[in-house]
Amino acid sequence: MDNKKSFFGNYKYCTVCHRLLETGYEFDVCPSCIEREAFKQVREYIRNNEVTEREVAERFGLPLQRVKSWIREGRIQYQDKPGQKALGNRCARCGELIIQGEFCPKCLNLLRSPKGTLVYNPLDDEESRMRFLNNKRD
Repeated sequence: MDNKKSFFGNYKYCTVCHRLLETGYEFDVCPSCIEREAFKQVREYIRNNEVTEREVAERFGLPLQRVKSWIREGRIQYQDKPGQKALGNRCARCGELIIQGEFCPKCLNLLRSPKGTLVYNPLDDEESRMRFLNNKRD
């Protein structure tokens, strides 16, 4: 019985979500909970201040790419001010300035169209018919 207790007693769990942590993990909170808490703080800071992505990264000691990834994921967005061109990322398809996500609304509509692709070309239907590559029959 003592062996079982000592065997199971070696495990460490996240103090927030109780997820099992790797052996030798140095913190008491798992990476997911750390990320979630950092995001909450960033979101609150952005709500209360007019800041750029670089200022947010410097303020919280985060890599700029992490802040940009939250923007691409649509979790945070640039402020859209009337009469002022928004700072932001560019659409992955057409290069239009966007305030959140990866695609502008126009390209998202193309993606959601019946063809379901961002690069649909009506001429492709003719060229994509099946055919033999050589005329020899076996």
